[in-house]
Amino acid sequence: MFSSNKLKESNEESQSFSGPIDPLTIWLIRISCFLIIIVFSGLLLGIPLVISFGNSILNETVLNAKDILRNLVETALA
Repeated sequence: MFSSNKLKESNEESQSFSGPIDPLTIWLIRISCFLIIIVFSGLLLGIPLVISFGNSILNETVLNAKDILRNLVETALA
């Protein structure tokens, strides 16, 4: 009735963590860390490339549109 709780707490702690993490969990953690690194590296490298390609495609589209409009105006005035 008046016993201490310290004995019960230490007994529960030793039962909850009985050994090291199993190898499957360690490999799953390693694989997930590796995939996270690959995804963020791809984003850091891919976003500037997408922006530059998008910019060049936009510039080409604008230049082609100018040429088309110029040709249409020339043919309309001729």
